[in-house]
Amino acid sequence: MGEDDLLHALRACLGDDRVDDGAEVVADHAVDIAGGDGAGALAVVRPGDLDTLARAVAVTTSHGHPVVPRGGGHSYTGGVVPARAESVVFDLTAMDRVVEIDPVNRWVRVEAGCTWAALFEAMAPHGLRVPFFGPLSGYRATIGGALSQRAAFFGSARHGFSDASVLGLTVVLANGEVLRTGQGDAGRPHPAVSGPDATGLFLGDCGAFGLKAEACLRLVPVPPACVFASFDFATMAELLAVQVRLTGQPGLAECFGFDPAAHANLARAGFGVMEGAEIVAEVARRPAGLAAAARLLRRGRADVAELSHSLHLVVEGDDEATALARLARAGEIALLAGGRAVPDVIPRVTRARPFRPIKALLGPAGERWLPVHGVFRLGDADAGATAVAETLARHGGEMARHAIRVSTLTVTSGDALILEPQLFWPDALNRFHRRHATADQVRDHGAAPARPEARAAAHALRAELGAAMRRAGAEHLQLGRYYPYEERLAPEMRALLRSLKATLDPRGLMAPGVLFQTAEEKDEEA
Repeated sequence: MGEDDLLHALRACLGDDRVDDGAEVVADHAVDIAGGDGAGALAVVRPGDLDTLARAVAVTTSHGHPVVPRGGGHSYTGGVVPARAESVVFDLTAMDRVVEIDPVNRWVRVEAGCTWAALFEAMAPHGLRVPFFGPLSGYRATIGGALSQRAAFFGSARHGFSDASVLGLTVVLANGEVLRTGQGDAGRPHPAVSGPDATGLFLGDCGAFGLKAEACLRLVPVPPACVFASFDFATMAELLAVQVRLTGQPGLAECFGFDPAAHANLARAGFGVMEGAEIVAEVARRPAGLAAAARLLRRGRADVAELSHSLHLVVEGDDEATALARLARAGEIALLAGGRAVPDVIPRVTRARPFRPIKALLGPAGERWLPVHGVFRLGDADAGATAVAETLARHGGEMARHAIRVSTLTVTSGDALILEPQLFWPDALNRFHRRHATADQVRDHGAAPARPEARAAAHALRAELGAAMRRAGAEHLQLGRYYPYEERLAPEMRALLRSLKATLDPRGLMAPGVLFQTAEEKDEEA
């Protein structure tokens, strides 16, 4: 059967308005933040419910075509970029409903295309939220995408990565069958399912084992009190040592840090004026907020630019007295380690409105932005930072020639610490930027010339940074087609997971090339 037959069958299944093979739409769905050298795709489909999603997957694979799951697409590892021109991209963003809320048993069932921002807003009237309640990109990032990739940030210092908040999943397998995990009697979600459960198999799989349609997530009460503190340290080693010591402190919801290059970026982007009056107004609505907003404006951008290695804490409690007592303990640890208390502008603004339109897809002067990260055991974080610093030092001359700058973000997540070097360089906007950057950014920087040599140098540097962090003990989130996976497994584990892949996806049509190399890719390497 040919491609026309498949398109006809998909339209019969989904409706004409949910199948698009137009060149522009297909091209928009064949890129991610890192770019798009993929092969394009046959079509983009947008199922609106579980039943039609399952039928459409079955139709696609029965015709021998690959399925590429995609949510908000805000990744940089190629997992949502089709590797074969005959692929069908399954855009899940139309499946965005909050299906069911059980405030007594504290869970919510939500479709995979719902954004973290929308879920956060839907839970607010109930006084509840998911323990990990979203990545920094949660304005666009979807539930299914973050669970497929694994993610960290809001709530992570206390509750860990995104997968720790999952009770169960509804997954469409490669043959169109629907698998539900994490369920107890009568098919209802249960916090302690008897015996082994398959939920974990589909978390962090980047879609290789199946397409997530729904997720059942834990809920916790929104803490009534939330307080903030920021400190500055002379070195990255001091910053990381304090983050390690703070791990597990009661009520610590977020714990993140920036290096001097990150502060320079914030200052260049005008962070000193709090990204506009709208965010200041959020602060002003709180008790004593008008005075706080005035102080934040007076501090201005200069203070941000003058920071060295800053640490930012968000501490929660059942009441303000509890939150402040917890903050006092965390602050004591930071101060005794040599930290200098500085204005708490950054964590306060980050929490004033956690999810807002994303400006960080480009640098402050319209530069390309491309991160790489490592997830470290607490005891390995310092070695990871040393590996990053040594790699950058070796490439200082090349970075200067191509105007490549690198800043570093540090984030605590449960008992792990994330280092994320972020590369910036002048270059033309790619298709992803033109679709997802703000209108002002596209207007101001849309005519920037292409810098292919700088781009190649930046990508090579990113690869070397990733390899250096792995040698220092790093693991990775959002593996996609970028970070190594299969080759790092012990032979027994590789055989087990390969057999599971073959059972769930015998023809290799579910996100081919993600996690596991295809036969064609192995032949190319040989």
